[in-house]
Amino acid sequence: MTPGKLIETRRGAWDRLEALVRKAGRRGAGRLTETELHELVRLYPAVAVDVARTRMLGADPAVQRRVNSLALAAHGMLYRRKHVRPFRAVMRFLWQDYPRLFRGHWAAMCVALAVFLVGALGAYVTVRIHPATAYIFMPQGLEADMDGSAVTAGDVSERYRRMSRPPMASGIIANNISVSFFAFAFGITAGLGTCYVLLMNSMMLGTFFGHFANNRLSYVCWSFLTPHGALEIFAILVAATAGLGMGFALAVPGTLPRGLSLRRGAKRAVLLVLGTIPMFVVAGIIEGFVTPAYTISGGAKIAVGALTLGATLVYLLLAGRRSRPATVAGST
Repeated sequence: MTPGKLIETRRGAWDRLEALVRKAGRRGAGRLTETELHELVRLYPAVAVDVARTRMLGADPAVQRRVNSLALAAHGMLYRRKHVRPFRAVMRFLWQDYPRLFRGHWAAMCVALAVFLVGALGAYVTVRIHPATAYIFMPQGLEADMDGSAVTAGDVSERYRRMSRPPMASGIIANNISVSFFAFAFGITAGLGTCYVLLMNSMMLGTFFGHFANNRLSYVCWSFLTPHGALEIFAILVAATAGLGMGFALAVPGTLPRGLSLRRGAKRAVLLVLGTIPMFVVAGIIEGFVTPAYTISGGAKIAVGALTLGATLVYLLLAGRRSRPATVAGST
């Protein structure tokens, strides 16, 4: 084939591709109709081949530049990365991707919840039957009646009186995030370290409830722990779920190479942990400002904790169900 014959044969396709590229302009292929987009996809591979053919046949340099420019423009239009606005990307992650990611880890969440309940209920029952074991499970923080004196409602709230609220809130947030970090990071031990962190924290919680139940202060205990503790404990469970998910990916890689399975599991786990940060912030603020407030009744404080946790569960279980599944929201 001669250069003239090639130009005569392919000129129509070049002209049409040039018209499509011109119509799309800077806004890209989004300005084209569905029919025009299919036409663009059909024309581009042939024009890309024409780039090599014009060079091989020694066509006029102006023709070569035109064909090469058309191929580059069409390629950029079809394969360029979509510009994503940071704020919109964050909102999409929070509103769509994160809830699906959480639901994709339902099996690990069930395991984390089971381990937590075993530790909390076991410690609670043990302390109710043998009250002295409270000082074995949780020696710090129960000094109020170490000398045998009775515990009062004031003993439960004393630690809140000694600290100004903003520093207390920031300290609580930092402590809770550190607990969640260890629960997540120890997932690299195939989940065994995560289970240990869960057991230790759940046993302390069960001990605390059992100790104050023995002193007939269950309501006071609930009113002081539920406002912030409901969301706080749930966030720790989510972080532990991320650790267990990573541990499952390491221990049971399935058909994937173990290294690849771990990388994928770790990526999903990190995203899952990131979503717990707002939970800890809210829980820390509640613990710093709502829990110690004497102007709010115990029932209202319990309602705050229940509503906060309920709203979080509704968001995680229902949000993002109508949209296309995200690529990060794979199951564990």
